[in-house]
Amino acid sequence: MLKIIVRSKKDADAVKAMLSQALPWWRAEVLTLKGARKADILDKIKEVYDPNAMNIVMLGREDSEIAGELSSTTPPNVVVHVVPRARVRNARLSHLRWELEMAKAQPRGWVAWEGNVPYLKKVFPAKVGPSEEPFLAWGLWWETLGLGKASSDAFLVFKRAKGFHEIYSGGRVVAMMELGDLSEPTPTVLGDVVGFRLKDSLVKSEPFLKEWERIAVKFLKPCERAVVPWSGGKDSTAALLIAKEACDEVVAVYVDTGVDMHLNKLYVEDLASRLGVELVYKRAPVKEEIASRGLPRREERWCTGLKLKALEEAIREARPDFVVVGDRDAESSARSSRWEERSWEGVGTLKAPLKLWSAMMVQLYLLHKGVYPNPLYPSGFYRLGCYICPFYRGYEKGLMRKVKAARLMTDRELLSKFLDS
Repeated sequence: MLKIIVRSKKDADAVKAMLSQALPWWRAEVLTLKGARKADILDKIKEVYDPNAMNIVMLGREDSEIAGELSSTTPPNVVVHVVPRARVRNARLSHLRWELEMAKAQPRGWVAWEGNVPYLKKVFPAKVGPSEEPFLAWGLWWETLGLGKASSDAFLVFKRAKGFHEIYSGGRVVAMMELGDLSEPTPTVLGDVVGFRLKDSLVKSEPFLKEWERIAVKFLKPCERAVVPWSGGKDSTAALLIAKEACDEVVAVYVDTGVDMHLNKLYVEDLASRLGVELVYKRAPVKEEIASRGLPRREERWCTGLKLKALEEAIREARPDFVVVGDRDAESSARSSRWEERSWEGVGTLKAPLKLWSAMMVQLYLLHKGVYPNPLYPSGFYRLGCYICPFYRGYEKGLMRKVKAARLMTDRELLSKFLDS
């Protein structure tokens, strides 16, 4: 699905050396523009790029004058990135590795505006760091971030590095804040935060979404039978929808830890029924182990091992062609360094069709497919799953106390222990 295009053979040799040193498990194809320069690049790219893949074009500074035109005249599956050196091969391999991450992150900044309505459109340039991305917030997010009363209107949040967040309206920053692990959000308001209708953003984003869906589906084909690990979150739900488009048969596996938010179970049961997808439950004895191990902690996430073990068993029993996961680069540096297709020892092959997607892309894609996101999202939650998750931030613990739906069918004694910890 991912191909890297550079101007010359020497540039290609540098990129291949970087991949061999830093990402030896990658199987990326590195192509060249046969040494084309300036205006000739515009013609040569048509011969080289793959219409059924994500293409990253890396140019040196000497070709930067053509980069903007190249980006604006190529389809949404072509990313044009300028390495701040005269030529790509002039960059150190460690620097080239960073520039590749910056190039992969660029599509997450492809957000245009019509008045106060943001939508997905290929724009250039856009500087987005590897861990940064936009997402759409509505419902209780207004109150959670201290911006006003709960509303069905949405606003755009740009998640930057180290918990720093920017709120945009009309293409400019109108508020900013830090979402710390312990503190409550306190916004610095610079202007009016004006909401917009999600439907308006969706309608204008649909041409972009259809193209990215086409490429993701193409990446999975041919596919007779796939398994999708499904948490009920937006990413795994989008992966499920992509798999359903690409595969003859799809099995969704939900791992129940005993301490899951009950609303997740209701969501996956209802949506699986509406989609006609086989839903398999697998139990991971996380709740049972708490008595002897204590609550999971960030530095000791023993719960993850139990969940993976249960998931492995379910996948082996299902015997799929491969496993479709909702991994996205923006989630962590570890996920960004993974190749789009990899082997899970003893289990099978994993494919990640959403690698370069932003949270905003995923949210709008669900709406595009007629699927409303998990109701815990508009309740103000960013992270879904267990109600005793050690990675909850301070405001998310506050939501557990505030949102009744999040406490549905929870072990109140265990929840109180967690919230007071």
